[in-house]
Amino acid sequence: MVILVGIWALVVVIVNPLGEFMVNDDWSYVKALERLRSEGSLGPTGWGPAWARGGPALLTHLLWGWLFTAFAGFSLTTLRLAVVAAGFLGSVAMLGTLRAANAPPWAALFGTLTLVLNPLFFSQTFTFMTDVTFTSLAAFSLWFLYAGVRSGKKTVIALGLLFALGSILTRQIGLVIPAAFILACWLHPRGKALGRKHMVGLVAVVTLIPWLAFEYLLFRVGSTPLTEHQAIVGVWQTLVHRGLPEYLNLVYGRIVHAALIYVCALISPVLILSYAEIAANRAFRYIFTILTLGFLIIEGLLIGGAVDLQVAFLPNVITDFGIGPLLLKDTYILGIKRLSGIPTPLYCALVYWALVSVVAWAVLVAGSVTRLVRVRGKLEDSAAGFLALLSLLSGLLYLFIIGLTGFHDRYLIPVCMMFIIWSIAEKVREPDTYPTLPALIAGFVPLLLMGCFAVSAEHDFMEMKRAQKQAHDYLIHDLRADPCLCDGGMEFNGYHCYKPDFAPVAGLSWWWVSQENYVVTLGPLRGYEVVRTYPFHRYLGSDGAVHLLMPSRNPKSNSGRNVFVQRSSPQIMSLEATR
Repeated sequence: MVILVGIWALVVVIVNPLGEFMVNDDWSYVKALERLRSEGSLGPTGWGPAWARGGPALLTHLLWGWLFTAFAGFSLTTLRLAVVAAGFLGSVAMLGTLRAANAPPWAALFGTLTLVLNPLFFSQTFTFMTDVTFTSLAAFSLWFLYAGVRSGKKTVIALGLLFALGSILTRQIGLVIPAAFILACWLHPRGKALGRKHMVGLVAVVTLIPWLAFEYLLFRVGSTPLTEHQAIVGVWQTLVHRGLPEYLNLVYGRIVHAALIYVCALISPVLILSYAEIAANRAFRYIFTILTLGFLIIEGLLIGGAVDLQVAFLPNVITDFGIGPLLLKDTYILGIKRLSGIPTPLYCALVYWALVSVVAWAVLVAGSVTRLVRVRGKLEDSAAGFLALLSLLSGLLYLFIIGLTGFHDRYLIPVCMMFIIWSIAEKVREPDTYPTLPALIAGFVPLLLMGCFAVSAEHDFMEMKRAQKQAHDYLIHDLRADPCLCDGGMEFNGYHCYKPDFAPVAGLSWWWVSQENYVVTLGPLRGYEVVRTYPFHRYLGSDGAVHLLMPSRNPKSNSGRNVFVQRSSPQIMSLEATR
C-alpha cells in the first residue's frame, strides 16, 4: 500500500494536473455539472444531435465532482483532482480485491500497477471523463461481491451491488456486473450455497429496479434516457444501413480484431506471470512459432525497405507516438502530423506482441473453462474461482456490448481491470504455478515500458493543453473575440458554442464553428498569419508550440488555403471508431 501511494504521488507530480482546461469530451460533463449546481436539474446527458442527445447515465460521476467542488470550490482543476482521487481509490480497490483473494503482496501490487500504468487508464485519470470513475466503482463492486461470496454474507453482497448501481448510474454498461454475477451464481458451485434465486432477487432490488426508476425519471424531467443514447440509436442505424450479415461481421471485427488486441497487449505483464501454463500448451507453441517467423520476415523486409506498413491506432487516446486526442483543425480535421511518428519496425513489434498476447489470453481462458467444468457440482473451499469467473464474465459481456455499439480505445479500460483480476485470481487457484523470478522479471519489462510511455506521453499532452489554454485566454480576454466565431478546438467550441441543431459550415471544422476569425493549431497553416505562439516542452520527441492564427490578409496567400473534407456532423464523429 505504501508503494502504491508513493507511485501515485510521483506520477501526479510529474504530470501536474493543475490548469483550467478541458480534455476530450469532459467539456460536456462540466456543463452538465454547472447545470446541476445552478438549476438543480440533469439536462441531456450527451452532446449529440437533437434526435439522440443521450449519453452516459452520468449521475454518480457528477455527484462525485460536486462533492469535491463543495469543499474546494468549482474549478476545472478541482474536477480533475476528483477523478485523480477516484483513480487512486480504484487502484486501492484493485489491490484490496487481489489481496483478499490471497494473492501474494507482490502479485497484487503487480496487477494493480498493470492497471494504473495502463496508458488509457492513466491518461483518463487526468480528465473529468467518466471512464476512471466507472472503472473504480466497478472495481469496488467486484471487491465486495467477492467478499460477500467468500463470507456468505448477503449484506456484503448487497454493498457490492450498490457499487454496481453506482457504476450503472455513471455509465449504463455497468449492468454487465450484476448480469455476470447472476451468471456466475448459476455456473459456479458457490452460487448454490448462496441461493441462486435469492441472488437474482437481490440483484433486481438493489440494481435493476433503481436503475429503471432513474431512466424513467430522466424521461419524465425531459432529460435523455437510455433509449435516446447515441450509441443505442447508432446500433439500429448501422444495422438497417448495412444489413444483418455485414453488421455481425462488423461486430466480430470490433471485438476480435480491435478490442482483444488492445486489451491483451495492455494486460500482457500479468499474462506473462502465467508463462508456465501458456508455454505448456501445444497450440500456443505452434501459433507462437508461426507468428514469430512471420514477424521476423516482415521486420527484416521493413528494415530493408522492401515493404511498408501502415501505422494505425484506434481512436481516440493513444496517438501515433503520444497521448491525445489532439482535437484541433490541423491535427484532426486536416490530419497534419505534429508529433514524432512511431518507427514502423517498432509498430510492427507492438502488433506482434499484441497478437502473441491474444493467443496467450485464449489459452488461459480455455484453462479457466476447463477448471470450471471439472469442479462443477461440488463446492470449493475457496471463492477465488468464483472471483475469476465473475471477472471474466464481466469483461466478456462488456466486450460484447461495445462490439454492438462501437467504441473508442478508452472504453476498454474496465475490460483491462476485469481481465487482470481474472488472471491473478486464476493463479490463486493454482498456487503451485506461481511464476519464477525470471517470469516476474519478464513481466516487469513490458510493465516498465508501458508505464514510462504513459507518464511521459501524458506529461507532454498536459503541457500542450496548458499552452492551448494560454492561447484561449489571449483570444477571449485580450482580443475579446467571440468564441463561436473562432476555431479553438473541439473542447473549446463545444463548451462555448454547442447546439444540438447546429449545421456545420462548409470549409470550417464541424465542432460548432460559425466563423473562422482565429484558429488555434499546433503549427502554421498555409493561408493564415501567425498571431502568437505558445511553446511547450515534450519528453517524447521534439518540443512543440501552440499557434494562434488568423486568416491571411494577403489575397495570394489565401488562394493556397488548406482544403479538407468536412465531417458532416458531430454525431458522425462520435461513431467514427465503429467504422
